[in-house]
Amino acid sequence: MQAPEERSSRLFSSEYITSHVKKLELCSKQSGIKEHSAHRNSPPFPQFSSPSRLLFFHSVNPSSKSCSMSIPSSNWQTRAAEKRKSLLASIRDDWKLSPEDLAKAKSQRDITGVVPEHLKAAEVSILAKDAPDIVNHLKDGTYSALQVTTAFCKAPAIAYQIGDCLHEIFFDQALERAKALHAGFKETGTVSGPLHGLPISLKDQFHIKGVYTTMGYVGWIGSNLGIKDPNQTHKIENQITTGLLSLGAGLCCQTGLPQTLLFGETKNNIIGETLNPHNQNLSCGGSSGGDDALQALGGSVLGVGTDIGGSVRIPAAFNGIFSLKPTPERVLYRDVANTNTGQNTYRPTVGFLSTSVGGLELALRAAFSTKPWEQQWCRFPPVKMSSMNIGAGLEVMEQLQSR
Repeated sequence: MQAPEERSSRLFSSEYITSHVKKLELCSKQSGIKEHSAHRNSPPFPQFSSPSRLLFFHSVNPSSKSCSMSIPSSNWQTRAAEKRKSLLASIRDDWKLSPEDLAKAKSQRDITGVVPEHLKAAEVSILAKDAPDIVNHLKDGTYSALQVTTAFCKAPAIAYQIGDCLHEIFFDQALERAKALHAGFKETGTVSGPLHGLPISLKDQFHIKGVYTTMGYVGWIGSNLGIKDPNQTHKIENQITTGLLSLGAGLCCQTGLPQTLLFGETKNNIIGETLNPHNQNLSCGGSSGGDDALQALGGSVLGVGTDIGGSVRIPAAFNGIFSLKPTPERVLYRDVANTNTGQNTYRPTVGFLSTSVGGLELALRAAFSTKPWEQQWCRFPPVKMSSMNIGAGLEVMEQLQSR
């Protein structure tokens, strides 16, 4: 029997590592996996920069003459490419950019001005306002829910084509809801809630009925967290999603995140890497980076993300917008998809992202109006907004915004 130190020396030797790498290359050839170069030039396998990373592939025996890895008949590159193709197909033809426009955007360092170039003046005017202003214009009838939602579907459609920031697109569903909200407003003269007609973007952790939830996993494409049974798929809707709809909000898209979350960048094997719209040489941050990039591109003014160690705050800082991480369990989190469901050592929380401080306040007040403490167990007693010292933090952010 080899002594532990001898076995360790052999395990981390360059010859042993080289043998493993050659074995992986052989497996890829036998399984028909081709070099993945279609999106962000990602390699088909991790680069083994350290011996310890190779241990994840220890099931491959370098002394064996056959490949022991189990490779699905449809490789992940093909499934990811099909998913991207379906996303593009869900965008109206008259909202699609020409190859020349796409090439021009790709060559630019700062692409924050690209989306307005392809919009009408009225649409640009709507998107330039912050969430509270839009809600006020919807209340007084200056804007209709359909008019606003159309602008907030067209802008994300363009943003996705140049910024790889979306996982799911359901513009038709959003427009149908906007028509219903507008019809109700015309009939009654009153709004359906404090967020009436305001389109909101959601991180791809929030279940929406009729929409898939992949969380960036190729293996979960066409399902909700791997659930593909038609009797179960799409049956779950998060409490926060239900709450937003009850407040009159519209939902139009789910935004990108890094596979497995808990990462300060936004990159997965479905859409690739989401870069910073202000400087495409830099990261957009993470893990709620898709929403921040979308807002930086002008495709949203209010989004919902999640946060443990900075997942709404890091990308907000990177992209020049605002975010707020409430105390865990303050805002409804039940049934939110997660990569490590059940762990309570470090509690995740629903957080908000907005192009303005006022947008954060609007979202938080609206969320509290649903009385979340009555809908789920909460270790924190309800606190009235009027007595919360949220004002101090908002004042600081308003000062920064005015500079």
